[in-house]
Amino acid sequence: MPLRRVVILHGYTAHPGKHWFGWLREQLAPLGVVTEVPALPDTEHPDAAAWTDAAVAAIGRIDAHTAVVGHSLGTITAIRALGRVVAEQPDARLGALALVASFVDPVPIYPELDPFTRGLPSLPGLAARIDRRLVLRSDDDPEVPIALTPPVAAGLDAELVVVPGAAHFCESQGVTTLPPLAAWLRQTAP
Repeated sequence: MPLRRVVILHGYTAHPGKHWFGWLREQLAPLGVVTEVPALPDTEHPDAAAWTDAAVAAIGRIDAHTAVVGHSLGTITAIRALGRVVAEQPDARLGALALVASFVDPVPIYPELDPFTRGLPSLPGLAARIDRRLVLRSDDDPEVPIALTPPVAAGLDAELVVVPGAAHFCESQGVTTLPPLAAWLRQTAP
């Protein structure tokens, strides 16, 4: 089914105008894909419940024409939110999920984010409700240890793509475009 809407969930200390989010919106707009990047609350001191609530509200009704993209803390927020969304919409399917610099286990240098790793939905159960799944990681991420990402891809039975030299996919590290993600999303666009 053709993709019509993308919801991007940003990460810790980020906001909708950072990194590659605007670039991705510009890549998808000519295809008629509406891309939303909601501002998640209190990004400097994120609360798992508040972020999950905000993400659930931003995602809204899911269907085969919708994709969710998460970056860093936005990836685990997407997983948490989609667990609720699919429980509330038992007959709905999500068209695509793409997670960039993902994790579901605690990140050693960020113990303040540990609450996000508790009470997660079953990844295989979630995968069963999503048509296409992609996990991207760098080969040199200084924030999320690269060993934390393959279990996410395995749990979701997702395609895993390694982007060389992308660090944590942040503009401060020179990453303001993400062509592999745009190309993957275009595969489902009209």
